Amino acid sequence: MRRMLILFGWNALLGAQAVLAQVSGYTPPTGFKTFSLELTSGVVAVSPSGKMAVATGRFGGGATITVYDRIAPQGRQVLTTVSHAQWQFFGGLAWRDDNTLVFAENGDLDTLLEWDTTTSTVNTLAPVGSLPNVADVAIVGNQVLALGADGPNANKLYRVANGTVTVLVDAYGTGYAGGLGFHNGLIYAGDTNDPAFTGNPGQVFRFQPTFDADGLITGVSLVDVLSLAGGGGSGVVSFAFDSEGDLIATTQRTLTLLQGTQSTPFGQFSGGYPFPTSIAYYGNGFEPFQGTGILIVNAEYTEVGGLFAITPVPEPASLLMLGAGMAGLVFSRRRR
Repeated sequence: MRRMLILFGWNALLGAQAVLAQVSGYTPPTGFKTFSLELTSGVVAVSPSGKMAVATGRFGGGATITVYDRIAPQGRQVLTTVSHAQWQFFGGLAWRDDNTLVFAENGDLDTLLEWDTTTSTVNTLAPVGSLPNVADVAIVGNQVLALGADGPNANKLYRVANGTVTVLVDAYGTGYAGGLGFHNGLIYAGDTNDPAFTGNPGQVFRFQPTFDADGLITGVSLVDVLSLAGGGGSGVVSFAFDSEGDLIATTQRTLTLLQGTQSTPFGQFSGGYPFPTSIAYYGNGFEPFQGTGILIVNAEYTEVGGLFAITPVPEPASLLMLGAGMAGLVFSRRRR
């Protein structure tokens, strides 16, 4: 019996070592660990129950969206897939509810579509061609917000509702639009702030929306513009909010954490020209050594080479207690 306990203890310690293992190509902040999702690429979104949608583009058409039953690769299964000959590239993805996925196609269609994953029905939410260069999307009530990445002083913020496209912001940003979210009553819209790709830090515009009696956004006013310079990266491709309300953005050689109005690095990629893209968050608690939240990053164009996840590691005290208990067990056996 004691021998079985010792073996169990050693296995637990080995498991703790595995918990602290990291993927190659990205160094997370202290208190976090990484693991590979064993998928090579894709735009990512996670449903309220933890189902993961991964949209993979394809030149010439036939791009595919796959929904998995979970995030972690262990035991993961495909629930359903959808593809179409006219789909080439995807902008953003957003779950309207646990079974309905909204996505942007920005190859030939330049529109938003909605997929009922239970019936495999796909509906077009806006006229084809009505959303040029459509990028990230966000759900706000019964409407969809979308970015148009049209370039310096030309990026757009759209509202799509009842089959109609409304321009909320006609021109914003000095670079290219990337990253969109709705948090605490404000709209967050990213801008690379780097039109010549010289390494300028990205920035995030915050807008206050105005709603009508039906809950539709009728207009927005600029609140402020937040710099991501403190993150040590450049530009911004996309971002996600964690369960604490902090914004985490993909900013080339780093991820950038924006807490309130202050930005700091959130880990760093190795290599010459890393370019992480899509990012998504799921779970509760995302602090050093605390929580079970999972941040998913598409790092296809980095030395990581695919999708990976970042999550808090267990409290150091718990690992020390496990080690102390193991040592005591072994010592006790030796005394006998």
